[in-house]
Amino acid sequence: MKRIFLSVLTLMLVTIAAKADLPFRQHRFDQFKALPLQDSTIVFFGNSITNMHEWWEALGSEQKVLNRGNSGANTFELLENIGSVIALQPAKVFIGIGTNDLGSKEIGQPDSVAARISEMVRLIRTGSPRTQVFVQSILPSEVGLRTLEKITTTNALVKDLIEPQGATFINLYDDMPGIVTKDISYDGLHITSKGYAIWLEKIAPLLGLTSIYTPEMVEDNGGISNNSFGMRNTYFSSYPVKSSDVLIIGDEMIHGGEWHELLDNPNVKNRGTGWGYGGMGMKNWINAVEPILSANGNKQAPRKILLYVGVAPLYSKDADMDAIITDYKALIEKIRAYAPASQTRIEIMSLIPRGNSELNDSLTVPFNKMIQALALESENTGFIDIYTPLTVDSESAANPDFIENEYLTGRGYGAVARVIAPYIPGSKARCAKCIDNTYQKISEANLTK
Repeated sequence: MKRIFLSVLTLMLVTIAAKADLPFRQHRFDQFKALPLQDSTIVFFGNSITNMHEWWEALGSEQKVLNRGNSGANTFELLENIGSVIALQPAKVFIGIGTNDLGSKEIGQPDSVAARISEMVRLIRTGSPRTQVFVQSILPSEVGLRTLEKITTTNALVKDLIEPQGATFINLYDDMPGIVTKDISYDGLHITSKGYAIWLEKIAPLLGLTSIYTPEMVEDNGGISNNSFGMRNTYFSSYPVKSSDVLIIGDEMIHGGEWHELLDNPNVKNRGTGWGYGGMGMKNWINAVEPILSANGNKQAPRKILLYVGVAPLYSKDADMDAIITDYKALIEKIRAYAPASQTRIEIMSLIPRGNSELNDSLTVPFNKMIQALALESENTGFIDIYTPLTVDSESAANPDFIENEYLTGRGYGAVARVIAPYIPGSKARCAKCIDNTYQKISEANLTK
């Protein structure tokens, strides 16, 4: 009777959650359907605190560690998209969810949040019986409607509900008071590399893997100390870079992609900014070069760098293309200080089309021509046109199969991967039919409740 009630509750209320499901969350969930189904995986499933971190790199570039976090997600959305975990039949799944529910007036009651997390555990254990399920506590925060009392109450309820199902509860709450004091957070909610170092130290015995974070590492945020972009930079400053690596550096579109999975290549590393449309301004990108390519003395000049930047300034109210190009040149010069042309090839990627054809004609296409010219005049630098393959009949209209609400769909990510794969040695992008088959399998798993 309890299971029936929870399923009906989910069906009734997930519609409410879907209305709040912003496009960047929709495209991230959709991308999960385009990724290969792998065996013996470890999956991190959760919200932005999961999404922000490059777990696989922090664990030694171990490709079996998969990130299925989604910024802004709540328990309803994870329940609705749980097929992306079940279809993997993973060895282990680490769930981290609930803070966005508790930050909402409509869905933030501790008992109902705990019940939905418990239902998540039941669905995974039913759909993938061999999977070990670990539920990580909601982290401390006093941002918005969140209170420490609500969080501790919810955590206690979750522990009581999931342990009888054979799942393991992991208390991270007591380890992270530095979130509230902002010693390991810039916004009192998300965490810097120091926070993830604490996290991985706690769960390392359960993973059977070793964290790359060390006490000697210095956090370098590139001078950005007030948002997710700066916190992402602290992770990048910690990650080693090898001469065989290919870094994909860019705006939200880059951050949203699990590129090492899309390209089946452990040398491909994501250096995308954060969530929300666009990303950083050009000046911030210039400042981010040092954390990415120099900090902590554990970085070599990479084999290649793919660049996808300029979205935020180009589509701003007072866009000045000449000024953006000037900054783009300065960005390349800054990169060359750490990755000289003799060692690293840069590939400048065109911006993807917008849904508005007139905007593409007036801004996107002219800008792409300018950065193509910039590539031609720069040493050991090329240009990759990802714009044209994402349009309808090579015209200015974005193909709705690939772009929806200005974001790439899962099939769109697959299309971009197929374009860039020949430029990245050792990469193999998935065929369109392969992606369609995975869509079907995950969609079927989502419906098996």
